[in-house]
This record gives sequence, structure tokens and C-alpha cells, in this order.
Amino acid sequence: MESRRYEKFAEHQPWPEGPVVGPGGWILNVCSFSIPEKGWPARGGDISATHVSRPLVTHAVFNTSTADVDGIPAALAFGPDGCLYVTDEGRRSIVRVDPDGVQSDFITTHEGRRINGANDLSFDLEGNLFFTDPWGSNADNRVGQVFGYEWNSGDLHLIDSGMAFPNGIVVADGRLYVAETYTNTIWLYEVSGAGQATGRTEFCRMPDAPDSPVIWQGKPLAGPDGMALDEDGNLYVAHVGTGNVYVYDPQGHELEALPTGGAKATNVCFAGPGYDELYVTVDDTWSIIRFFLGVRGRRLSFCPSLTDDHPWARMLPSIA
Repeated sequence: MESRRYEKFAEHQPWPEGPVVGPGGWILNVCSFSIPEKGWPARGGDISATHVSRPLVTHAVFNTSTADVDGIPAALAFGPDGCLYVTDEGRRSIVRVDPDGVQSDFITTHEGRRINGANDLSFDLEGNLFFTDPWGSNADNRVGQVFGYEWNSGDLHLIDSGMAFPNGIVVADGRLYVAETYTNTIWLYEVSGAGQATGRTEFCRMPDAPDSPVIWQGKPLAGPDGMALDEDGNLYVAHVGTGNVYVYDPQGHELEALPTGGAKATNVCFAGPGYDELYVTVDDTWSIIRFFLGVRGRRLSFCPSLTDDHPWARMLPSIA
């Protein structure tokens, strides 16, 4: 790493998560829960946008809440159809948002049963969608699941189950990485077909944090959350409890730990003009920070920054 320097990029974001590159230099993130006592404009269910050239100037783009359900969005990804996909644990759905802002529930059931509530998602180069489904699971209630959606057929495949909050997920080069928060483990699967993966092995066990200040459901919590890859195949993992972003080589060996100034680093993405800046959502500081790493990240499938006229750009503010 050339540098560990970082700066605050966005603030006053209630429970920020799921940063992703948007069209035209915008970084999008979710706000999972409202904090009305703060008096901030942003609220739970918001999808926010901040331009890389204008840090600390953040706009609410839309909200996933409905008349019946409070949205609890957790992560974002652009798909092969030019739409934005949002995992929403409140709606217990993966929500599809088209370039006109029309929302629809894209995935809600598997074999006739409602999914728990999706948390994170990742498209492969063919458009197949892999996602975690942890809502309601924990160390004592291992009902978390991992799914793969086959884009061409619409089939939904159950990849794994019985998990203690499967969380971040990344697919690339025939590998599927899944973070399981309550076991403090990153699991590795082999992609075996469209929307399918098998052969779970332990990629790495993350550092313990027995004195974690993060309390969830009455107990200290420490474990991995969102993840991203750089061009060399190194994995960057946001860790709730230590607040670090840990960097692992392709064999699962720890290379570095990047402190974020908080205890609840929740997710990461690469962005910036050179794609060598790392953006990190940090829950307990209600902010997004960006590291100036000088290390090029791997672009996500269907990254809208590669298309000058991406259709979803009309959803975003003008910076003229």
C-alpha cells in the first residue's frame, strides 16, 4: 500500500451501508435505519448519492419504504439491464429500480417461501446474481442462506443454508466469497454453473475482537461485513467490531489492516477517477470515508462508470 491517508467523504448518513459506483462520478449508498433524534434530512430507506468531486454534499435519490413496510436497504449493485438492484431486509426482497425510478420486487421467494431478507449481492460477468439472505439469523438461530439467480432462465438456486448471518458477498473468476458474521469467517465456493456454486472451504478466519464495543441483540458483535477485490485479486473486508478494513491475498493471508476511525466498518467499494480510492461506510460515525490507496480496484460487472450514457444517470442530480 502506498498510503493509508483517508478523508471524510459523506456524513450524517443514518446506518450507512452498501456503497457502489454510480454513473458520472457518483457514489451511492444506503441508509438502513432512521435516527429521528439526530434531526438529519437522511432517513431509513434512503438511497443517497455523493459526487467524487464534491465530498460532504449528499443528495437523497429515492427511498425504498412503501405504504406498508419501512425499507431497510443494505446493499446496491447495477445489473445487466441498466437497473439498480437493492437488497432490502424490511421488504424481504431484492428491489429492482429502473432508470425512471420505478421500483419492483425482483426476488421475494424461493420454492414458494419468502426469503428471510437479503443483505448483499454481486453480479458475475454473465449477469447471474449471487446474494446473501441472513435476516433473523444469528449464532443461536442459524437460518441464513446464500442464493444464486440464473439470469437467462430466472431459476433461483440455494447454494448454502444453516448459516449464522451470511453477509458480504463477491463473485469473480469462478470464485464466490461469502462473509459469515457470527463465525468471523470468510468462506470460499467454486462457481459451478449459472447462479450456482459448491464446495465451501474456509478462505480465512478473521481476527478476534473480544472487547468489541458493538452490541447487537444484547451481546458483543465482531465479524466480517461487506467486501471488494482489487486488480491483483486481494480481498478487502469491512469488519464490524474492530472497525478495520482487512486486506487478504488470494490465498487468504492477511496483508494489512486499515483503521477507519470507528468500530463498525460495514462495506467497501473501489471508485474514483483512477479507480484507486477505497470508499468505506462506517456506521458508528454515520459517515463514508475514502482512502487514497494508489491500488486499483477491480471494477464490478456492469459498472456504470464504463458507459458514458448509462440510462440510470437520469436518476441523479446535475452537477453543472
